[in-house]
Amino acid sequence: MLQLFWLWAIALPMAILTAWLVKRSILAKTPADDALVLYLLVTMASMFGGAVIYLLAPSVTSLVEAVGINTIFMMGGIIFVLRYWEPPSPFLLASEVSRDEETEVAEPAPSSRSGTFDTGSKASLGETEKQHTIVSRAAVIALVLLNEFLMGWTFVLASGSTVITTGSFSQVAISTFDTVVGSQWFIFTMVAEMALSAYLLRNDLPRNFLVIILSQSIVMFFAPTAINNPSWVPASVALGSAAMIALLIYMYEYLFKNRMITRTIRGYFVALLTAYALMMAGIFIWMVQGSALLFVLSILGEMVLYFSLIFTRSNTNSSKTRSWMSDPWWVFTFMAMTFIAEFFMGALIDIVYYGKGFLSGISLAPIAGSIPTQIGAIFYDFISYFGTVTGSSWFLIMMGAEMGALVVFKIRITRELETKIRLVLVIVAYFIYSIFLPSFVFSSNVAKIPFLGWSMGVGTAGAVAPVFLGAILGTYLITGSLSFLFGARQTCSLFCTAALMYQGTFPDSMKEFNRTSKFGKKLLTSRMSSLYKIVATLAIVSMIIAATISYLNSVGIINFTFFGTDVSYFLYVFYFNFLWYIIFISIPFVGTYGCVTTGMCHIGLFNQFVSRFGLFKLKVKDPQQCVSCATKDCAKACPVGLTDLPGSFISSGQFRSHKCIGVGDCVSACPYQNEYFYDVRTWLREKIGRGKNETQLPRLPVIGNIGGSASFQIRSGTDELKDSSHP
Repeated sequence: MLQLFWLWAIALPMAILTAWLVKRSILAKTPADDALVLYLLVTMASMFGGAVIYLLAPSVTSLVEAVGINTIFMMGGIIFVLRYWEPPSPFLLASEVSRDEETEVAEPAPSSRSGTFDTGSKASLGETEKQHTIVSRAAVIALVLLNEFLMGWTFVLASGSTVITTGSFSQVAISTFDTVVGSQWFIFTMVAEMALSAYLLRNDLPRNFLVIILSQSIVMFFAPTAINNPSWVPASVALGSAAMIALLIYMYEYLFKNRMITRTIRGYFVALLTAYALMMAGIFIWMVQGSALLFVLSILGEMVLYFSLIFTRSNTNSSKTRSWMSDPWWVFTFMAMTFIAEFFMGALIDIVYYGKGFLSGISLAPIAGSIPTQIGAIFYDFISYFGTVTGSSWFLIMMGAEMGALVVFKIRITRELETKIRLVLVIVAYFIYSIFLPSFVFSSNVAKIPFLGWSMGVGTAGAVAPVFLGAILGTYLITGSLSFLFGARQTCSLFCTAALMYQGTFPDSMKEFNRTSKFGKKLLTSRMSSLYKIVATLAIVSMIIAATISYLNSVGIINFTFFGTDVSYFLYVFYFNFLWYIIFISIPFVGTYGCVTTGMCHIGLFNQFVSRFGLFKLKVKDPQQCVSCATKDCAKACPVGLTDLPGSFISSGQFRSHKCIGVGDCVSACPYQNEYFYDVRTWLREKIGRGKNETQLPRLPVIGNIGGSASFQIRSGTDELKDSSHP
């Protein structure tokens, strides 16, 4: 313990000094300033490099070598500094001062020893400064990382940690690299430098980036390789994941609130998420195979990214801005890197909670036999592995916390009370219906419970066996009845996990892609395009065939499985645990709610079909108001791209579509509060005679229902209609 105390007593002052040198380099105005910073960094590197030489083979010879190397670099560094250093002369002539003050001619070109730049030509100055800046800053970043590596190596050796010194050169180099960069001496010191340099530059950094930088340091602090202690790994994974989720939520909200961002910010966000994706994948490989190489490389990459940002901090606000929505490939890359990081994060939590047995429990097919069989086995193994992670409870918990926060933000800005209530129910339903009950309460008997074990219809809980027919049919009966009474919104906008994923602030802001992407335009309006018909037909037919095969297998008539897995269950995993996520991260090309607009969800198609003939529809109080409406905001707000809303309101005063899932954004977007929901509650009020017509409806309290609709009341003494869902 005493040894560790003294080592940290050296490491922390070095971190403070390095952070100060970084700040000094950022604020440098002349080559002399840069030369001083570089000299000090080189001196530190030579000092720790000499210490490494001695500690690797302690002897008088190695000590002399270490001192000699340190002396050479120190003396050479002094010459380098003096090359650029020119102290102010006390004998400056008054006539020269007055001449400089009286003329507007720029300062003369620098002498061979001057630390100033020629300002006579702005173009020349800009080019010279740019070259000087790039070289000096790259040198500072490289030396800071070299210093941290050599200091980490020194302290690893001094603390008695095991370092492989035998074997081939590449084996020794990789092992040393993994050990040093993955150690507490490198990681914790770098975290301290990040936090300290951010603090020293707090007045020069935009507040949003200061938050992100500090969050970066927190995520890095919880590196599981830093401390060789069994209790540190699960704690670090849990706390590091929580910190990363918080950072992702902050980035999502930043993009939602700032449509116009600079090129620097766009590049930084993608680079940071790429580093995190590699980091999570690296930790996963380290926990499974013991190799930390990918993880430590991601650590170094993140450090380079961090220092590059603070050196170019002025570009975050000064460079030309552009709407991130105008660059679909950037959005796709951003979402893809986010998902990769989340995928491996979820897998890590599963391993920590269930142990490595979580991976051994995944059904994998041997890659053998004919070429087609091998291809099928590879496909099966990939989907099984992918689907096991994305379908696990802890992955869903992580995604629920992340996307649920965005739904909370959406609730705060939503106008209609009923939509607010439905969004609250979306969060509650997700955690109770999709996670808590099936995973922690009825996990052993979930397949026997209608509408829970078979929440997504055929395939959800396993084979279509005779013992489960009652539960399966009960599921379709319950969900079909609810869709008839309240519309398909009860599934697609409430109970399905897609409701939470699509209805937060950031995903909802991307519904513009429904109308701007080439593919999304083909899926607009209520019409069934040829593409929609093909996909929907494939989805329905494939599930019917799979269900038939599953049932015949279960009763012993045939014996056909897909590498030992029930066909209907595998198809469900493919559709909902794999393909759904691919469609989600492809929002820039498909648009939002791709599971609805493409027709790939068989249970959604069933509920939408029932809803088409049910009681649910959208209505307006005054169709003439829609005629005079110049903006048609209802059509723009629809996350499913039902741009034919206004035309239907004008012609018939109502709108009914098999694609409408009752999200309610169109109701909230109407600037005249002219639109409202119609479902079984409105129908009952009409039938029991409590209102003579649809524009004279008494007020009813809004209760926690799954369908959701606006209720109306008559102001006393007038015939004016008031929507009680509006404050």
